[in-house]
Amino acid sequence: MLLIANTIFEIGIGCVFLLFPTLLTLDSALSISLLRVIGCGALSLGTLSFLMLSLTDKKALKPGLIALSIFHSLAAIAQIYSFIGGMANTLVIIIHSLFAVSFITVSWQRIR
Repeated sequence: MLLIANTIFEIGIGCVFLLFPTLLTLDSALSISLLRVIGCGALSLGTLSFLMLSLTDKKALKPGLIALSIFHSLAAIAQIYSFIGGMANTLVIIIHSLFAVSFITVSWQRIR
């Protein structure tokens, strides 16, 4: 269920950032370009989650679970840092934190 949620979330965010970045910002060409690049990264992580859905072997799942745990943990930390500077959305922090805790918990249970 966690991988399904992450797949939907990342592919949805990736499509919006890549195809419709002006829905989020009109500040500059650089901001729009960066949103598109972030969208590509989100689509990649969504694809990783989707490909992991059929895996059951611990060895096969381990690299993906670790990668997703690291990504969501670092994204949450980066957003918290930005929040302190008054530049982040609280909802983004909550979502990445929940995914981080969930992936770390699943990784810990499955990989031990």
